[in-house]
Amino acid sequence: MAKKLDSVVVLLVIVILGALIGSVIGEVIGTLAPGGYVEKVFSRGVNPGITPPAVLDLKVITLTLGLTVKINLASLLGIVLALLIYRKL
Repeated sequence: MAKKLDSVVVLLVIVILGALIGSVIGEVIGTLAPGGYVEKVFSRGVNPGITPPAVLDLKVITLTLGLTVKINLASLLGIVLALLIYRKL
């Protein structure tokens, strides 16, 4: 059971790192090619999430809960590459 949980944690970390690296590469490509088709493809994406964040006011403590994910082509390519690397491990 612990081995399977470790495997899931490693997969999650690798996918998140792949998305982060892909997003950074997409932003770099977007700044190197401003105003063109390449910028539109790599740097622009979808931002699903909770907008505005949910607020729970308990008078003693206030909790603000929110999550936003920026998904673009470069981050998707990073995730796919990360999954391919994970399968090789």
